[in-house]
Amino acid sequence: MSIITNNNRIPDPIFRAIKKGWYSGANAEHFASVTGLLKPPKIFVLEERYQDVITEEASDLVWSLMGSAMHSVLEKAECENSINEERLYTTIKGQVISGAIDLYENRVISDYKFTSVWTYIYKSRMKEWTQQLNIYGYLYRQAGFAVDKLQIIAIFRDWSKSKYKLDRNYPQQIVTIPIALWSDDMVESFIAERISAFESALLLADDDIPPCSPEDRWQSIRWAVMREGAQRATKLFDEKEEAEAFVEASKRPDMYVEIRESEPTRCMEYCRCNNFCNFYRGLQNVEKVA
Repeated sequence: MSIITNNNRIPDPIFRAIKKGWYSGANAEHFASVTGLLKPPKIFVLEERYQDVITEEASDLVWSLMGSAMHSVLEKAECENSINEERLYTTIKGQVISGAIDLYENRVISDYKFTSVWTYIYKSRMKEWTQQLNIYGYLYRQAGFAVDKLQIIAIFRDWSKSKYKLDRNYPQQIVTIPIALWSDDMVESFIAERISAFESALLLADDDIPPCSPEDRWQSIRWAVMREGAQRATKLFDEKEEAEAFVEASKRPDMYVEIRESEPTRCMEYCRCNNFCNFYRGLQNVEKVA
C-alpha cells in the first residue's frame, strides 16, 4: 500500500474515502493483475519493491475514486444476466494472473473508463485497452463463459455541451467503443511475453532495468527535416529513415535532420515510482543544469 498525502487539503470526507482503498486486486497469491501486467517492466518492478514507501497525493486520485463509485453503482444495478467485479484467475508459465471486469452481461464484457475527449479522438489508449479487454475475455472464456463482444464505455470527464452542439465531430458525453476480439492463442502468447519480461526485470538491480520505451513514457518522437537558417521544419516524419531519405532525395546540402521529442508526460506527472527511477532522476538533473 502506498502512502496517501493530503498536501492540497481536499475535504476530509473525500480524503478518507480515497485512503480507504477500493481496489480489490491486491492478492498475495497472484503474480500480477491484468492492469499490472500491462505496465512497463521497470514500473512493475519498482512499484513492487517500493510499494510501502511510494507516496501519492490524494487530489491525484479523485478520478480513481469516481471509478470506484461507478463500480459500486453498477453492482447495485446488477440483473440476473450480469456479473460485476468478479475476480477470475488463470495460470500461464507457472504464474497466476487475475482480473476483475466492470460488467459481463449477455455475453458482452464492458469496461467503464473515465477519460478525456482527446484520448478518445486521438485513440491514444486504444492499444492498452485492447490488450486489457482481451485478457479479461480470455479469463472469462477459461472460466466457461461465452464472450461474443468486448467494449469500452468511455465517459468523458472534460466533455463540453457547447462544443458538442457546434462541432459535428465532437463525441457524445458517453461513447461505446468496440474492441477487436483476439484468439486464445494470441492472448496466451501476449501474457507469456509480458511474464517473461517481468521475470527478467525482477532479477536486475533497479538501475539496470531498461528504461520505459518512449511510447510507455507517453512521449512522442518525430524527425524534422530542417534547412540551415530556417526556424520551422520543412517536413516532419515519424521515422528517422524516412526523414533521411527525404533529405537525400532533395540533393540539397543545406538540409539536415533533427529529432523532436515531447516531454515524457508519464514520467513527469503520472508515474508513482519516478523517485526511485534512474531515468527520471536523469531528467531532473538535466532540468537543473538548464
